[in-house]
Amino acid sequence: MAISQIHLSKQFDNTSRHQALLNQLTMAIRSCTELDPILKLAVDGLVRTLQIERSLILLLKYVDPLIKNRSPQPIPRAKATVIYEWSSLASESPSSINQSFSLSDCNLCQMAYHNTPKPLVFNNKHCIGCSDSGECVAAVFDFNSMPNLLLIALESQGTVLGFLALQQRQSRVWLAEELELVELVSAQLSIAVLQFQTLRQTSALVEERTAQLEWSLSVQAKLYEKTRQQIDQLRRLNALKDEFLSTMSDQMRNPLASMRMAICMLRQPGLTIERQVRYLDILEQQCNLEINLINDLLTLQELETQKSRLQPQKVDVREIIKKLEQSFTEKWSVKGLNMEVHLPKRSLIFDTDAESITRILQELLTNAGKYSEPDTKVVLRATYEVNQKVPEIILSLSNIGSSISPAEQDYIFEKFRRGEGVMQRGIQGTGLGLALVKCLVEHLNGTITVSSSPMSDRQSWLTCFTLTLPQMPGG
Repeated sequence: MAISQIHLSKQFDNTSRHQALLNQLTMAIRSCTELDPILKLAVDGLVRTLQIERSLILLLKYVDPLIKNRSPQPIPRAKATVIYEWSSLASESPSSINQSFSLSDCNLCQMAYHNTPKPLVFNNKHCIGCSDSGECVAAVFDFNSMPNLLLIALESQGTVLGFLALQQRQSRVWLAEELELVELVSAQLSIAVLQFQTLRQTSALVEERTAQLEWSLSVQAKLYEKTRQQIDQLRRLNALKDEFLSTMSDQMRNPLASMRMAICMLRQPGLTIERQVRYLDILEQQCNLEINLINDLLTLQELETQKSRLQPQKVDVREIIKKLEQSFTEKWSVKGLNMEVHLPKRSLIFDTDAESITRILQELLTNAGKYSEPDTKVVLRATYEVNQKVPEIILSLSNIGSSISPAEQDYIFEKFRRGEGVMQRGIQGTGLGLALVKCLVEHLNGTITVSSSPMSDRQSWLTCFTLTLPQMPGG
């Protein structure tokens, strides 16, 4: 009886320590602005709890676009780099920090890659089919000196971000509760890595665009003697930068906070299937928000740097509009919005980029749905004209809602700039949609304008976006 009580007490202590470590990691991920303290906290906690002798954290850098590890793909081209190391024998062996190797050169990492998200345990090099020389194992693992290795992939949304390695010189039997702790810690590390990679990319984008804008201002200052105008513009750019950082911080952190909440709830014991599905739906929804925001930023970057290439072809604009009409009519039914489409009798087939036109209309219709008053209609008109022997399609989209002042019309197509009072009315959005529309329109050599005029009752305003899209050569 005494032995059983001792065992239960020890098990309770272990569970408490494990939970304390996970709670500390959660708080650190929420509050830290750097990745290193989180890595140190995770490794130190595992060292104390599991009594290990060496730990490595490696990150992967893919040569090709990220590949989902669950798909039946061969090992992708990627480089693994050691970003954190702890060893009780640090004085006896050289540091492995910043050492890199190809993923295809290490059987250990390949096996862990395919075993995601479960850990793998190795007690000697023969477990992985290595020769006596051990050439199939990356040198950073020092497998000859420490052959007992637990290796687990850091994985998020089906993509392997890196690996966590725990090593000892002597063989060891890992308990189920220890393996569970390693899995939970690796999941926390995956969230931290993904979060800080995303924030780093965003910060780099902000710095790049800010540097370009400041350089442009300095050149203008030398060419023109309009000091007052340039100072005003510089202040405006600084304000935009602050607004950009503030908006990005909210848009990036809010989905992550919701995902962390859902993950914590999923860990609660005794959850019903319905609640599990609910929290998984939250995870998927917030993850999609994060991905869509990043994709929009990357698309804008490609368009602004002229890296995106168009594929002109024969496009039936009439068919594109009809498909969108059906889709948005269903979406708007709850709000009581109606869609009215006016198309000419003649053909609307001409040479352009189909994907760009579809995205332009999707963004404009989405914008109209957000700002329209309930039980009104959105009107889409299309006409075909020939201007100086160049065929053009004129598209106009109008809706009834609040006004867009002349001052707002000057910056409505800029990134992260939204109308006055939008936040107070709880209208969702990031301020990227119209910026993306303008970039796409200019990419098609077209133009876009906006107007806003009062209705007869003076209570509502008619807002109209007008697109002029010329036929592109090479179709």
